[in-house]
Amino acid sequence: MTIEAIVAGVAYELSNTTEFIFQEESDFGMPDVRRLTEAGPLQHGLTDVGFRMGARKLRLKLACNADNAATLDAQRAKLLSIFRPRNASLSIRKTLDSGARRQIDCHFNGGLSFRTSDRKGMVQVEVIELLAPDPTFYDPTAVAVPFGLTGGGGAFNVPLAIPWNVGSSVLDQVKAIEYVGTWKADPIITIYGPITDAVITNETTGMKLDFTGTTIDAGSYYVIDTRYGHKTVREDDGTNRIAALTDDSDLATFGLEADPDAPGGVNSVRVTGSGVTEATQVYMSYYTRYVGI
Repeated sequence: MTIEAIVAGVAYELSNTTEFIFQEESDFGMPDVRRLTEAGPLQHGLTDVGFRMGARKLRLKLACNADNAATLDAQRAKLLSIFRPRNASLSIRKTLDSGARRQIDCHFNGGLSFRTSDRKGMVQVEVIELLAPDPTFYDPTAVAVPFGLTGGGGAFNVPLAIPWNVGSSVLDQVKAIEYVGTWKADPIITIYGPITDAVITNETTGMKLDFTGTTIDAGSYYVIDTRYGHKTVREDDGTNRIAALTDDSDLATFGLEADPDAPGGVNSVRVTGSGVTEATQVYMSYYTRYVGI
């Protein structure tokens, strides 16, 4: 098992090093959950109307391990540099003994006061608190799922999303996506024209993104971002095209569900459209998300 902090694309190992002794982690499991309830007049008890997960507060306990005061000062300076407050998030990546990787985006939220009471000789012990606004972890390797008449058999891991040529006047294909995460994934879908009446439907959940009545011209593309805080549809020139979705589309809730909400994690996704050519491309990419480790 290894723990790394990733800042501006640079990874700093916090475990299995001669600089730092990794002693403890906490709050990597289930995040705080708050049930939402309501009660009507004369009602006994409450009505449960759902839940919300709170932001996650991670804690890492490290010890600077030095053999002289100058080295200890350098180690302290390195921790301060890694975790200093920034507007941009840093990431904590944990590599499990199986080789699987889990990552979470967070911000420094406390610690690194370097009290003398926490120092014994040349060993300085510190607890670092990190606030993760999104409490879920994710596999940092993106997954792409091909759709098209010549598409492959299923999802596969790739460093970046991959487009697919469909090469026919009509596109109508269903893929059974075996989603292995334990929390819903919100994909980004890009549709390159020409295509008319494009519809993406998760037949397992009944959720859809319906562009019936819209033609995406050759040389243009739409990007549908279903992630929370985004929920956008934009053309390649940045124009807002959310109005191109039909009123019964599910941009707010569309995604890939985990088992048991999707039995076995299998999401059957159908992509349809007409007027396509060899220039038409459709692709979906997402990160596999986990409620905890």
